[in-house]
Amino acid sequence: MTQIDLTGISSKAIPTPAIALIGFQRTTQISRKSRLAWEAGDRSILNAEAEARRDEIFNGALSEVYEEFVPLCAGLAKAGRTPRHVIDIGCGQALNDVLMVKAYDSRITLIDIEETSDQYHRWKESGAGYASLAAAKAFLEDNGARDVQALNPRLDTDSLADVSGDLVTSLISCGFHYPIGEYLDLMLQTVKSGGAVILDVRPYYRNNPDAALRTLLAETKQTVISDTPKRQRLLFAQ
Repeated sequence: MTQIDLTGISSKAIPTPAIALIGFQRTTQISRKSRLAWEAGDRSILNAEAEARRDEIFNGALSEVYEEFVPLCAGLAKAGRTPRHVIDIGCGQALNDVLMVKAYDSRITLIDIEETSDQYHRWKESGAGYASLAAAKAFLEDNGARDVQALNPRLDTDSLADVSGDLVTSLISCGFHYPIGEYLDLMLQTVKSGGAVILDVRPYYRNNPDAALRTLLAETKQTVISDTPKRQRLLFAQ
């Protein structure tokens, strides 16, 4: 993979409230006070921090994502894959996707439930939303993406029916914060069409799989891209 110049990635299309969302997605970039207030329902403290530290939060989060992106690309290269159309489940503000655009000129489909009443970083049976699809799409287009779709399956329950690509990703989202069942059909369709799926899987979930994860494991071969105590990044393919 050619090294990506992160200084060439512009955040100007991301409004300050979406910078706050990036901060909550990557909490190492914000104060503990802001995080706890946000989780308690008070957005004002993090919004003020995002206003004051906008560039620091964005650049720090992008650097974090890039550190994880390098081994992801190595895993794709080892598997002989060059993704042309990436479907990102739980895309957040699309920081990983902008790197996909820069590295592979991929088409991107963004999938996110956007904002939910509960905002958390724990494992639950359903995901929490803290993203703006409009801001994520604008960010990608401002940084050279040639084809971006954005879908909220809570607003359009049939929106996933016609989605197809050669790589599904869900990083620190589906499989890490909540089970994969809602997206299993999309994942299996992608794999059976010759594509691949990359997920961050929480150890608890891997050790206590539900029917959906057992099916995905049974229908694919898995390659470990990276492994930490909190999550294992796996590539699923046939």
